[in-house]
Amino acid sequence: MMVPMLFLVLTFAWILSHVMTVSPVTNKLSGLVEPEFIEAELQRIGYYDPWYIQLGAYYKNFFTGNWGNSYVIRDGEPVLSFVLEVFPRTLELMIIPIVISPIIAVKLGLSSATHKDKSRDISIRTIAIFGAGFPVFWIATLLQLFFGYYLDIFTYGKLDLPIMFINKPGLSAPVPDGAFSTGFRIIDSFIYNDQIFLWDTIAHLFIPALCLTFVSLASITRQTRSSMLDVLDQDYIRTARAKGVLEKDVINKHALRNALLPTSNLIIGGTATALLGSFFIEVTFAYNGFGYYMVNSIFAGDYLVINGLLVFATIILISGTLVADVMYTIIDPRITYN
Repeated sequence: MMVPMLFLVLTFAWILSHVMTVSPVTNKLSGLVEPEFIEAELQRIGYYDPWYIQLGAYYKNFFTGNWGNSYVIRDGEPVLSFVLEVFPRTLELMIIPIVISPIIAVKLGLSSATHKDKSRDISIRTIAIFGAGFPVFWIATLLQLFFGYYLDIFTYGKLDLPIMFINKPGLSAPVPDGAFSTGFRIIDSFIYNDQIFLWDTIAHLFIPALCLTFVSLASITRQTRSSMLDVLDQDYIRTARAKGVLEKDVINKHALRNALLPTSNLIIGGTATALLGSFFIEVTFAYNGFGYYMVNSIFAGDYLVINGLLVFATIILISGTLVADVMYTIIDPRITYN
């Protein structure tokens, strides 16, 4: 199903981008240009070609690696190169929530289930409801206000820490011109031994990553708690306890693995979704990642960039779904696919 789904996404992305009311030509040339120049530019890009010719060329170019060139966002830059440049920034932002969130959420859900209806359970459920019930951009705004205004250590200039030397005039980039670059700021700062650049990267990643971690905890915590409560009522759990098995072994060795099966869908699927980045987070924090440029390309009408980002996101999502299906058989060997 991955192949037909990819074709469907390609088709709908092409259709929706071509019915947009925003004109990339107008945005590029501005409204003060003579109509003759705008008409000539539309002719040059094949705007008046029959739709089936445009769609066929779009399919051909995509599968041959020619995703076109950006028209407004990065004038003349190949879309595929642009996507591969932007994606590491989003991945760097998401790597902390991807690793930390499932670990914390499973621990919280486990603790909540084993202390059902007690103060610990009520506190954890309250936090989960708070994370799931409020918009992520509102939570991001609160974090900006708290760390940027009330906790002014993060505004550079209050304490004598390495972080305080960030963004000073005259600092050079850690990667020399023409040198090898991974696209990941943290890795590049280690490769070229630039501690200032490393602290700067961590400072700009801390609050968005904290916000994403908090928001992603809610669904996994609630699912883990619900699954654990169902498993703890099973007969084999009561049998294990009747045989004198230690309670920690009952929880960790007998109950948790079975309870993680429905939770794994959220963990693996959430990982694939997190790799695409959060539009609201990146726009709120002006973080130049996947979602930030997607929003800007929509406003600018740069439909080739929109298509490239959207299709790349689809490839990640359907690949993540495939990984989730494979992981089911590892978590529970009883599951087989015919």
